Amino acid sequence: MYPTDFIERINSLKKELETKTPLRIEDEKRLKKKLRLEFNYNSNHLEGNTLTYGQTELLLLHDKSTGDVKLSDIEEMKAHDVALSQIEEMARENERPLTESFICELNKLILVRPFWKEATDFNGNTTRKKIEIGKYKSTPNSVRLRNGEIHEYASVEATPAMMTDLIDWYRENEPSMHPVQLAALFHYKFVCIHPFDDGNGRVSRLIMNYILLKNNYPPIIIKSADKENYLTSLQKADTGKQLAIIEYVEQQAIWSLELSLKAANGEDLEEKGDIDKEIELLKREKLSKTTNFKSKNTVYDLINHLHDDLWNSISLQLLKFKDFYEKANNEIILNHELDQKLSLTIRDNFNLFKILAPAIKIAIKDNHLDSTDNFYDIKNLLWIWSYSSNKTATKDIEETIEMNLQLEFKFYEISLVNNKYELERNGSLISTTIIYQSKNDYDTRITSESINNILKSISKQLIKQIKEEE
Repeated sequence: MYPTDFIERINSLKKELETKTPLRIEDEKRLKKKLRLEFNYNSNHLEGNTLTYGQTELLLLHDKSTGDVKLSDIEEMKAHDVALSQIEEMARENERPLTESFICELNKLILVRPFWKEATDFNGNTTRKKIEIGKYKSTPNSVRLRNGEIHEYASVEATPAMMTDLIDWYRENEPSMHPVQLAALFHYKFVCIHPFDDGNGRVSRLIMNYILLKNNYPPIIIKSADKENYLTSLQKADTGKQLAIIEYVEQQAIWSLELSLKAANGEDLEEKGDIDKEIELLKREKLSKTTNFKSKNTVYDLINHLHDDLWNSISLQLLKFKDFYEKANNEIILNHELDQKLSLTIRDNFNLFKILAPAIKIAIKDNHLDSTDNFYDIKNLLWIWSYSSNKTATKDIEETIEMNLQLEFKFYEISLVNNKYELERNGSLISTTIIYQSKNDYDTRITSESINNILKSISKQLIKQIKEEE
């Protein structure tokens, strides 16, 4: 055990809490709710999640979302909450040892699905790399420190062996080391390795709390508002002063133990700022349906949600069919109330996918559509993905996947259709198949489940047509 200024206080609080357990059911519920919200909100907020505390509470307790929220942030928060339940369940099963496979499963769980992320190559150039989930990193990772220096984590080649060594270290020290100090050092050693392409901070804090929960300690919360002190303690540990991160974690353990004792004594668990959080939640519950009508911000956020989360997914799925066709064309059309039109056409066979992702944002920026009047006046936006000259067909056929967004004052309508044309007959429309339709208020986003179903429907439709076009 490391001699610190806080360890005796921790031991004293732990003994006092043990005399009061089990807590009354109502007190246990209050404590669990508080710790659940604090941990999910703060751990994700540290990594850039944009949900406010009130939005987090509304999402996790009532399964509702309001305001200008990215779908990816909603999914991330819900997945993290499931991961928290997983470590709580595993902590209760004393016979199950901590393994690398469980850690990889946590990473897979919180990241939801593979995705592309901006990165910097060895020459300092901005590039993109695919983030694989639940697997150790495939490319080196690093972070720029506040002094401008680049801190390199473990190499790709060394990571598997270092993770095995970390699990061995944990099992060797688990019987003898104080649980809070064991959790703190495991967290630090994990961060030093940074074994995954993304999600390392969240996974490290989940495993740290697994160790605490397994030893009947309440989970600790590293507050996003205290991020600077948290990072400072990690950087001091990098210079050989590991006591810095140990003492930092111990202070957070004291907060959690004191909070648990308040609950055990039937005391109020509210902290400074909790009333403001409650007011924020109340506003979102009661006022959201009357304020989030068509506006510059709601239109901008909706367009980018549909483009980033839905249309990009559709484009990547359609790319899988490229070998069946000779030509492709992407067109984005904005129709304004004042009969103004902007048409952005991208042609370059299937290389268009390299530049399609930022197309709508570039079009909006370069054509000054980010002004309040223009954004409010957008009435309709149409994405068209067309492809022609099916290599296996005897007729000259063109097909399109069209996503049409209609923007009204109180709601928006979205529809996806598959149109088929025969070019030999001057582009006569042969058939139209509706893939997806919905009418929503401006708070509602297309869920990941709906997106997956849309991708399946499009793929099945194209497979069917390719088989028939012989």
